[in-house]
Amino acid sequence: VVCRIESMGLCVSRESGFCLGRKSRDTRTLVLFDVDGTLAVPAQPAKTEMIEQIARLRERCCVGIVGAGDFEKQQGQLGGEGLRSRLDFVFSENGVHSFRGDILLHQKSLAQHLGAQRWETFKKEVDGLLKGCQAEAESLLQVASPGAVLAERDTFLEIRTCTVNICVIGRTPALSKEARAAFDKADRSAGLRQRVLKQLVERFGAGTGFDLSFSIGGQIGIDCCPIGWDKTFCLQFVSPEEFDVVHFFGDKTEPGGGDYELYVHPRTIGHSVTSAEETMALVDRLFLN
Repeated sequence: VVCRIESMGLCVSRESGFCLGRKSRDTRTLVLFDVDGTLAVPAQPAKTEMIEQIARLRERCCVGIVGAGDFEKQQGQLGGEGLRSRLDFVFSENGVHSFRGDILLHQKSLAQHLGAQRWETFKKEVDGLLKGCQAEAESLLQVASPGAVLAERDTFLEIRTCTVNICVIGRTPALSKEARAAFDKADRSAGLRQRVLKQLVERFGAGTGFDLSFSIGGQIGIDCCPIGWDKTFCLQFVSPEEFDVVHFFGDKTEPGGGDYELYVHPRTIGHSVTSAEETMALVDRLFLN
């Protein structure tokens, strides 16, 4: 476990993360969690023990999630209907689709942000880029899911409510969790997503007229949003006047990972984990025991 603790100008226990002396629910502390890889295996439901732990933690402080996935996906992973009522904040798609309880705070699509002409150019050129790496994508797909055929797959560009996800092997039909993990492992060695990400940044990144940000998301995709729409976007809805301390737990905390910007942000106490089990152990140690 890696924990990045910055001085917050408070009397904060390095063991608990709470302001010393508070015994009732600490409404000035917010604990935020990434979803995939932090609370659950990517694209899989969280364990019942995790759902129960989050409920116990919420008796002690304010709790929220911030993930790249859309709201329906997050709700399906974290106990089903009523997710917003079980958390203080739900930040879907990096917080671009945001709720505080049942109140909608923000929602804007990438297509709206870019405008019709740039949006169509973006889709066309991403399609061309993916066609250029089909041979390598096919070979990695065979490692992950022997017998699968790239030509029979779809959803290479997943258009979410606010952001998009680019997938070199297509997101549908859904792969098993074992196949997703196998692809992630093979791709980490081959570096295909990292090379595609570099090409995307060169064509659509800062100073290109598109000003989009790209990061490795989950086990099979590349998340895309406008610069500034990374996970730090959610902090505009977390007032420093209301919250003295903001913890953040994530697994993709390395540069280029989807959790990196929020993990290193000066307003957060960042905790880097490698699995949901590690998250549970650390939450127990820091907040519940």
